[in-house]
Amino acid sequence: MKKLNILALLLFIAAVVSVFTMDTPVTRDIQSRTMTVLSPFIHSSAAVEQSVNSVTASPEDPREMKRENERMQIEVERLRIISQKYAQVLEENNKLRDLIEFKQAAPFKSTAARVIKRVSSTWWNSMIIDKGLLDGLATDSPVISASGLIGKTGKMADHMAEIILLTDETCRVSAKIEGTLEQGIISGERAGLDMRPDLRLRFLSKNILINPGANVLSTGEGGVFPAGLLIGRVKRFENRDLSGEAIVEPAVDFSSLEYVFVVEMQPATEPTTKPEQK
Repeated sequence: MKKLNILALLLFIAAVVSVFTMDTPVTRDIQSRTMTVLSPFIHSSAAVEQSVNSVTASPEDPREMKRENERMQIEVERLRIISQKYAQVLEENNKLRDLIEFKQAAPFKSTAARVIKRVSSTWWNSMIIDKGLLDGLATDSPVISASGLIGKTGKMADHMAEIILLTDETCRVSAKIEGTLEQGIISGERAGLDMRPDLRLRFLSKNILINPGANVLSTGEGGVFPAGLLIGRVKRFENRDLSGEAIVEPAVDFSSLEYVFVVEMQPATEPTTKPEQK
């Protein structure tokens, strides 16, 4: 009896193997039906296996996740630095492009220079640029930017020059108020280190009506500064004992100067006289 059972079991196994190994329409149909019947059990066993694997691997996952998070943070920081550098280069290129366009459009010859030194104690009085005598500059030359008049050159070295700013008390410019006949002398006023000083346009007529926001321009008198340079805009008008004064807000932001232009003023030429013929 036992031999018959063993023989029957072997025959059954052989039949099953033949069904799943033979490639005929009948066996394919049987294989399909068998897979359909067994599919719930297969899915259940796969889910159990996946759960077991996840439980087994769980002690290592937090460490791996932490390392991956650190790598991602480092990459984000690297990309942030690259983005900042790109923005700085783009801003610098835009500034240089504006400088080139301004120099090309300016009606007079000028030399571009870079600000290389400023001292907190003289922040509103002077600064140093990287051009000097050997670069063709001269003392008392106007210094401008695309925004307006900055000041004039002072002491000179071979490749350095001091710039006396318009906000310094010693830098005086003949100026007028646009749209009026009023003109006078404009200069800086003493101010604290942390306060941006205004300019004062003195020797105006008393009791005149000047609209706030009116442009103040150089007149060209005195031979140092060319006419028509924007100096600033009127903030208010004050009556003094003998004359009127306009408080002027400078057109240039003196706290953020990086590049300037030194104007080359054409020297006055004396008329040539022909030698007398004998």
